[in-house]
Amino acid sequence: MANSFVRYTGNNSTTSYAIPFSYRATGDLTVTLAGVATTAYTLNAAGTTLTFNSAPAQDVAIEIRRKTSQTTRLTDYADGSVLTENDLDTDSTQAFYMGQEAIDDANDVIKPSNTNFQWDANSKRIINVANPTDNQDVATKHYLENTWLSSSDKTAITTVNSNIAAITAVNSNSTNINSVNSNSTNINTVATNIGSVNTVATDIAKVIAVANDLAEAVSEVETVADDLNETTSEIDTVANAITNVDLVGGSIASVNTAATNIGAINTVNTNITAIQGASGNASTATTKAAEAATSATNAANSATAAANSATAAANSASSVDVTTGLVIAMSIAL
Repeated sequence: MANSFVRYTGNNSTTSYAIPFSYRATGDLTVTLAGVATTAYTLNAAGTTLTFNSAPAQDVAIEIRRKTSQTTRLTDYADGSVLTENDLDTDSTQAFYMGQEAIDDANDVIKPSNTNFQWDANSKRIINVANPTDNQDVATKHYLENTWLSSSDKTAITTVNSNIAAITAVNSNSTNINSVNSNSTNINTVATNIGSVNTVATDIAKVIAVANDLAEAVSEVETVADDLNETTSEIDTVANAITNVDLVGGSIASVNTAATNIGAINTVNTNITAIQGASGNASTATTKAAEAATSATNAANSATAAANSATAAANSASSVDVTTGLVIAMSIAL
């Protein structure tokens, strides 16, 4: 870093800049914007910060430099005078600052590079160069484009520049091609891995299909299990029903036996009723027969009293009457 100046580049917004070096008085400061001296600034109390009245424009060169007087001595010694510390400090400071400034100026010029002893412009342009006259003079851009080169040369140079741009592009593409070549192995590896991934994806798809089949099978098993549970419940119901049927079976047998017995009883009752009816009819027939017999006796007695000649006829009539009475009696009985 320089001991007697500092440089900045404007950005159209910053106004304050630091002064990193010492100076004797503000009059020793020289401030330039793009090489033009300016006094449109102020200093802070310590003199370490300079603030412009308005921000320097974008990319403008800003230089704050100390320039100690080189033409006037700040201290003049006289015979018999009193030598003070201030006189000595002033004289020493002037000499010290001038020495720093001279060194900074010496370092701020083109010098040979210590690597190859060639002049080094430190990547800066060299301006204000005169047109060349001797064979080893430096040629300026203007001289090359307007004096040394003909129109055809300029056209050729333009073509060369275009070709250089194309070559640069080709070189860039070559680098990219080399990168592609070096990456081709990786690409092949990736392709192989992609194939493996595809295989794995296929296997995964199969596993998913199997999983879906298993899920469907599990669902069917669950359905079967539900059916089995329902069937088991129905079997339990049927078993209970069978138990009840067994119980009912015994009861049915008893009922059948009872029914048979009841049938027999009913038959007996029917017979009893028939016997009772027949007995009644028999009793009625006996009564009727007795009445008929009485009538027959009465008729016989009447006939006897009639005439003996009619005895045979009376007897016949009595027989007829008895037979008729018996028929009537049997009819009533039936």
